[in-house]
Amino acid sequence: MSELENDYERMVPEFHSGALIYAEHVTRYLAAKPLVSGKVVLDIASGSGYGARLLAESAAFVYGVDVNDAAVRYSEENFGGPNISYRVGDGTAIPLADDSVDVVITFETIEHIADYRQFMVEVARVLRSDGLAVISTPNDLEFSEGNHFHLHEFEYEELVNLCREHFANVDSYFQSTWKYVAVGSEDQLDSDLETVVLNLAGKTRDQHLYFYLLCSNRDITEKVDYVGALGEHYSDRKLNENELIHTLTEQGLRQELAVREELLNSQAARLDELESRIVSKDRKIGRQKVRLEQRRARLDAITASRSYRWSRRIARLANRLAFWR
Repeated sequence: MSELENDYERMVPEFHSGALIYAEHVTRYLAAKPLVSGKVVLDIASGSGYGARLLAESAAFVYGVDVNDAAVRYSEENFGGPNISYRVGDGTAIPLADDSVDVVITFETIEHIADYRQFMVEVARVLRSDGLAVISTPNDLEFSEGNHFHLHEFEYEELVNLCREHFANVDSYFQSTWKYVAVGSEDQLDSDLETVVLNLAGKTRDQHLYFYLLCSNRDITEKVDYVGALGEHYSDRKLNENELIHTLTEQGLRQELAVREELLNSQAARLDELESRIVSKDRKIGRQKVRLEQRRARLDAITASRSYRWSRRIARLANRLAFWR
């Protein structure tokens, strides 16, 4: 059996069931499921395959394409079906023919692709002329910093303008996350409920965590039905414990950083001192070289003079006379 690592970026139900990441990913596909009824669908960056399998419950056929070999094998073994085909492929070179699908589902994909403009070209290429693209991606203004998997995150206007380069019409939806408060019996709080939810914490457009866009070159008649799901269990005590651990860890890292910074400053001061000594010695050596060159010049001047040459001859002659005496 194929296995996938829990890398905290790809959602795998066996790792994440009941967690917030599970709720976020599944609601995207639940919202898209009515849009693909009877259609031929491409789920690009299909990951572990749970989403393609969910879409296949209403779609005529689903292609699941992912760049990761292990993910494709895992999808085939765990989320296959008679109307699903998984294959390895890159978003900038999708392994499907032109005009081959009715709907492209691309959830949390574009932010992972360096050449995201070529990715959009490919999405438009494989779509039929009356096709629909469903695009979800994080809002750069709200999403946490430092996700090394994300090469480029978008703000709303930037994303919409990019989509309009390839599609005549764009309808905007959003995906948001709140802390949810409920009162009910034990049975009610442990089951699926259809109930009225009071929104006591409304948001502006740029406060939603994810964008969810429908794009097409035809009039968009589809509507995304409101879908909500509870994420992971919220424990105030656990949250405080995690925050304390994070704080202690951060304090420890800051202290270690301060120690290392002090050491680096000390080493830098030592290097400055050594450099100053070297410069001083270089200057001393330079002065000595100058004096040596001056002495050589004076010596050359003496040895080149006529008086020196005559004195040398007289000295040699005197030596000979002294020898014959």
